[in-house]
Amino acid sequence: MILKLDPDRQLDDERLRVILRSDVDAIVVGGTQGITPEKVKVLLDRLQGFPREIILEVTDARCAAEGAHRFWVPVVLNSRDPHWIVRAHARAIGQWKDPHLTDRLLPVGYIVLNEESAVASLTVADTTLDDEELIGLCMVGHYLFRFPFIYIEYSGKWGCMDRLARIRGRVPQVPLVYGGGIRESWQARTAASLVDTVVVGNMLYENHAQELESRLRMFCQAIRADA
Repeated sequence: MILKLDPDRQLDDERLRVILRSDVDAIVVGGTQGITPEKVKVLLDRLQGFPREIILEVTDARCAAEGAHRFWVPVVLNSRDPHWIVRAHARAIGQWKDPHLTDRLLPVGYIVLNEESAVASLTVADTTLDDEELIGLCMVGHYLFRFPFIYIEYSGKWGCMDRLARIRGRVPQVPLVYGGGIRESWQARTAASLVDTVVVGNMLYENHAQELESRLRMFCQAIRADA
């Protein structure tokens, strides 16, 4: 399980301590709105006590800061705008002068499916895909573009697990990541049974520290019990 933290959202020290000592696999830093280099650096600095992998989701080339082990570069496969498939990335690569930075880049094929989300609006994502189109994008991303995994992104909304099950059944060899609306342990367990990795984000900001610690523990137990 991966936790996703947004540099543009407030996270108090007590909840941060819970996150840092949680038994999750990695933390991703990233978001859609209000992201600045200063906010990213502040959050990365606060995460330096985390013993496992810290990943920076690069949605703005200016924010590719030190402090992360790897850099996820989103390629929005269902965007109607080529800017979010290749143009933004071409411009960003030209701005990165540190050769060690490019060694840590990891392209990630995103499929954005929550039509009401900020990321869908920003990237002009076609959220009306039918199953065949969605399966096709998964296969193109993995087999043609060789992305290490495909991120099914519902961005704050609990997605359709029946559909996710159909997709998994058709592309069993494609590594899938799911993110969106996981707030209960049964949701974490259900999603984890259908994909390789689940991402939890909004819930981290919606519970006080004691409740958050309990929920994260239950999430990890539910996911590992299903593994």
